[in-house]
Amino acid sequence: MAAGHTPFGAVERALAWRYVRARREHGGASLTAVLSFAGVAIAVTALIVIMSIMAGFRATLLDALLGGQPHVIAAVQDRPADEVLSFADRIEAIEGVQSANPFLEDQVLASHEGIASSGALVKSITLEELQGYAFLEDGGAEAIAAGFGQGRNGGDVILLGSFLAQDLRLLPGDQVRLISTEVSATPFGGRPRSKVYTVGPLFTTGSVELDRAYIFMPLEQGQVFFQKQGQFEFLDIRLDDPMATERAMARIDQALGGSLYVIDWKMQKAQYFNALNVERNMMRIVMLVLITVTSLNIITGVVMLVKNKTRDIAILRTIGATRGTMMRVFVMIGGGLGIAGALTGLILGVLVVTNISSVEAFLTFVTGAPIFDPDVYGLEGLPARLDWGEVLFATLWALIMAVLVALWPAWRGAAVDPVEALRFE
Repeated sequence: MAAGHTPFGAVERALAWRYVRARREHGGASLTAVLSFAGVAIAVTALIVIMSIMAGFRATLLDALLGGQPHVIAAVQDRPADEVLSFADRIEAIEGVQSANPFLEDQVLASHEGIASSGALVKSITLEELQGYAFLEDGGAEAIAAGFGQGRNGGDVILLGSFLAQDLRLLPGDQVRLISTEVSATPFGGRPRSKVYTVGPLFTTGSVELDRAYIFMPLEQGQVFFQKQGQFEFLDIRLDDPMATERAMARIDQALGGSLYVIDWKMQKAQYFNALNVERNMMRIVMLVLITVTSLNIITGVVMLVKNKTRDIAILRTIGATRGTMMRVFVMIGGGLGIAGALTGLILGVLVVTNISSVEAFLTFVTGAPIFDPDVYGLEGLPARLDWGEVLFATLWALIMAVLVALWPAWRGAAVDPVEALRFE
């Protein structure tokens, strides 16, 4: 072997490739090395698929939550209606803000003819706010056609969440009595205010919590029922990017001189939001540990290869190969196995995620039972969203670990003493 050849050059690459593809009886790569490749590929595939499914669940849950939840709420109690509307116009002019609509929110007891009753939260909203709800695919057209917001003081048609309607055994067109927590003075003493309303189309935000709690009422009707004519309590502020609430609140404070108290959905749902982040981070750590463990199998494969090639190493050393040369050869073998496994896992993971519906259908066919029952989870199909940042991170981690774990067995192979190795040959 000629001295001064290029590190990682053609000679070393050819030698590494020759050792990898040699048959077992000729001292080639052992079954352990092949399993190391397969293990890394499966681990990377699993990480990409699991993190993509978790990203899909996260996006689906957040979309459901934010469909009926204000991104930012501004408290405007005890302020004149004209001033509140002026605030809304100024907020809507801020970059990144989609809309700002005033609303009322009060608790009631909803009762269905003595059949069932349940506590609920009435949100009195404008038609503009209703039409801006993303979970209403028709933009509220069905609700408006049923009479929502039509007639004197907004009419008597209200909208119920699907789970609340189920608890109350109500269907569209039925009558429901709402009883306020406040009382009205009568000649016979205080009496809770109540009124019978007609149930309009049921809505589904995708969040069971919201669908079991909320009733939507026209704003004018809410002002009459709760005796708050000409008053507003909050501004429902929707953003282009619901995750950028901190920046939006800073701009609102700056535009209004800090005259309103604002809070975002992250503060209101801090426990829920933090749980999603913790679950995601812990799952990422578990899968990274799995990739690391499977990469460690490369050590065994390269050690077995070094043992099988001890005589070849000794001969190469006697004809001029340096320790660095032999170390680079075995690093390329170990690292190559890991890199091949990582790239194979990358391809398989992306294919599985992009064809998740077909994979789900196949598994359902094989097992004879639905893998993801929509009646149980309330979602149509297994959600998966390919996050290229996660894909790149998983692949790079596997590549780095494959090279690192190959260093020790490569150093052991380079340290073979040619005299000792050939003494009994």
